[in-house]
Amino acid sequence: MFFEIGAGQTPAQGVSCRDPRGRLLEATIETVSLRGYDRSTVSRILSVAGLDDAVFDEHFHDKRDCFWQALDELLGRGECAALELFALKLPWAERVALGIERLLQALADDPATARVLLVEVFGAGPEACERRRVAVSLLTSLMEHGRAEGAGGAQLPPQTSEAVVGGVLSILHRRALQGETDGLPALRADLTYFALLPYLDHERALAVANRQSGVSVSTSAA
Repeated sequence: MFFEIGAGQTPAQGVSCRDPRGRLLEATIETVSLRGYDRSTVSRILSVAGLDDAVFDEHFHDKRDCFWQALDELLGRGECAALELFALKLPWAERVALGIERLLQALADDPATARVLLVEVFGAGPEACERRRVAVSLLTSLMEHGRAEGAGGAQLPPQTSEAVVGGVLSILHRRALQGETDGLPALRADLTYFALLPYLDHERALAVANRQSGVSVSTSAA
């Protein structure tokens, strides 16, 4: 769940490669994470990548195009991984818990990508925000499967899944904004419980959250 990356692979490693385009995409993520989207320049990206203007012009129209393609690859990889995870022969709640665990670890392992996906994307123009919205909509649809898990699922408000996904992302956004992504894995029990509680009863949500993380749920993510 939530831009989940395959086990053992961080988001930046998903686009990292030796070909010029891959180097430029990777340099874009690094540059934007450090300087912000508005203060990032093509010249700075080229300096980080160790390439020249002609190579950039061969692959991208401008900085916005380059950033959008980097963002699209990151989110596309995450979407594929999320769909693969939710296709596993596991109970829905276990899939949610596993997705949250992998997401938090991936973001902690790659602070630059975490900063871009959770913070800088909002300042990168309408195309980037729309691409993020599409990814979030997929996560919301996967959470909707939880309505079948509890007796009262049909009575949940229509916006329940949207609120759950938005709430989790809001917490992650704040941690990334504060430069605290290294501590995200410590939130896995709290966030799992928060994500499951609307769909399961308290005991079931608590059991899955604690079994996944091995620690007790607290209020640390609040």
